[in-house]
Amino acid sequence: MLVPKCMNADAVWDKQELFSKLSIENWMMPGVYAGHFTRLVWIKPHWSHQIEDGVHPFTIGKETSTSEIRLTCPVGYFVSEALYTPVHKLENTRDVVLEVATFNGKPENDAAVISKMNLDAPQGLILDIDLDFFSTMNPFKSLYKNADLYESLKVLYWFESPTSTETQVLEEAVERRKQQIADLERLWKHVAENGTAQDPSPTSERWPHVKALAERVRQMYIPPQIDWEMIHDAGCTWDNTDLPEHISTVPEIETLLQSLRMLISKLPCKPNVITISRSSLDDYCPQEDVDWIQEQVLMILKDSFEIKVKNMYLEEN
Repeated sequence: MLVPKCMNADAVWDKQELFSKLSIENWMMPGVYAGHFTRLVWIKPHWSHQIEDGVHPFTIGKETSTSEIRLTCPVGYFVSEALYTPVHKLENTRDVVLEVATFNGKPENDAAVISKMNLDAPQGLILDIDLDFFSTMNPFKSLYKNADLYESLKVLYWFESPTSTETQVLEEAVERRKQQIADLERLWKHVAENGTAQDPSPTSERWPHVKALAERVRQMYIPPQIDWEMIHDAGCTWDNTDLPEHISTVPEIETLLQSLRMLISKLPCKPNVITISRSSLDDYCPQEDVDWIQEQVLMILKDSFEIKVKNMYLEEN
C-alpha cells in the first residue's frame, strides 16, 4: 500500500509509464487514486503489526507541491513512509476506506473476525493473495549477517511516529522522516563512491555510525560483493518496528488455509480478478514451502470458483 517514488500522479492514466513504476508493494494506491478501488480490506496474520485493526477512512489525491500521490491517513505506516499530506494540500481527491483485520490462526476466532467485516462489493471485487501471509520471512535479516548489519541499522533508521493526529505534528514528523532518509541515502552513496577514509561534505551527526558500520561490513565481506544501496534499502524497513517474520509450521499454515476457505465462502460475489503473489524470489515466503502453499490455495479457489489459472512467474522465467 505504498506509492511509487518520483511518479507524477497523472501517470495513472498512462499505462506504459505506470507499469514501469509499479511493483508488488505499491500498486494499490495508484489504483485507488485512479478510481478503480474505493475500499481496501487487508487481512493480515497475527505476527504483522504495521497497521492497527479497525476502519481507517482517508482521502487520497495529488499533492500540489510535488504532483505525486499522497494521502491523509495519519497511521504510523503512512507517516513513516512520508506519504501523509493534509487534505488542503491535495487536489483531484477521492475518499477511500481501509479496513484492517487480523487472523490469529484459530478458526473460531477467525470466523468471528470475518463475521464483523464489511465485505459488501456492489461493483465487484479483486481478491489479492500474497503467499507470505501464510509464512513470512524478513529477507534483510540475513543481509551481511556476519557484520550484524540489520540490527545495527535500527539505530540509524529508527523513527517513532507521533501519537497526535494534529496536522502540524504529522507534517513535522513527515519532514523529519524525509530528512532522515535523505541524509542516510546520501551517506551510503558517499561510502559507495568514496569509501570511509574521506568524510562527506557536509558531514552529518549520523556519519560516525554509518562509517563504523561500513567498516565492519568491509572487514567481513569483500567490497565488490557489497551492495551499499541494498544496505540503505534494508535500513528503510525500520521505523518503530522491523518487517514481520514468522516461519510457520505445517499445522499453522493449514489452519490459516482453513480461515482463507471460510473467508472465501463469505464473499458476496465471485471476484472479478484473483491475483496471487508468490513472494519467494525475494525471500519473503520460504522457498521450500511456497509451491505447496500455492497448491493448497489454488485448490481452495478451484473448489470455490470456476477459474482459469495463468502462471505468469513461469513465463517471466
